[in-house]
Amino acid sequence: MNFVVLGASRGLGYKLTQILLMHNHRVVVSVRSVDEKLDDLKGRYPASLHITAADITDEAAMEACAAAASDYLGSIDAVCVSAGIIADSDRGHLLHESVIEDVRRTFDVNVIGPIIAAKVFTPRIKTGGSIFVATSEGVHLSSVGSWIPAYGISKTAATKVCGVLNASVPQVSYYAVHPGRMNTDMGRTTAQIEPEESAEGFRQLMDGTLPIRREDWYIDYMGNVLQL
Repeated sequence: MNFVVLGASRGLGYKLTQILLMHNHRVVVSVRSVDEKLDDLKGRYPASLHITAADITDEAAMEACAAAASDYLGSIDAVCVSAGIIADSDRGHLLHESVIEDVRRTFDVNVIGPIIAAKVFTPRIKTGGSIFVATSEGVHLSSVGSWIPAYGISKTAATKVCGVLNASVPQVSYYAVHPGRMNTDMGRTTAQIEPEESAEGFRQLMDGTLPIRREDWYIDYMGNVLQL
């Protein structure tokens, strides 16, 4: 099958790319800059991996990425939007003390990024295909903890983005997926699982090993339906 992973330089995106390639899928990835790890992966899977340099917040760059993915893959089965950030200042400031520039950047990556991805990839995904957006478990309006507030609010918004898209586009399904509390640079202090476990779950969601319904569009990486 043919997949796209947006934000593949580290963490979930990188591990997902590895696992998809190991299962003989063809993959196009986007990264802000190509590093040694991805170069090595390209060397091991030269016929199955295509790397593009694109920031998910740059609409023109993402349009070029989508065009390159369509040219390389032909039919696109699914896209995973794994790109996301937690600003350093968000870890140490309450919401009313926020560094507003960092809040804007958080929303630009975590909310506007998935919208851009949907805009450029929806016309290129095959009918019945899917877009999976990594969000969070803490998106409920009643979940109002004070830790990393800008990130939490942005993931609530990104989750609703998937619901609105599902209501707008009948031929493609959009899923907001909680990836688990992973042992990555973003989540190490609260980690419960390794990124490989989450990436394997995403792989099974993307290739259909785990059956899911578009009506249940807020799920975790194991396909369990979460409550909004």
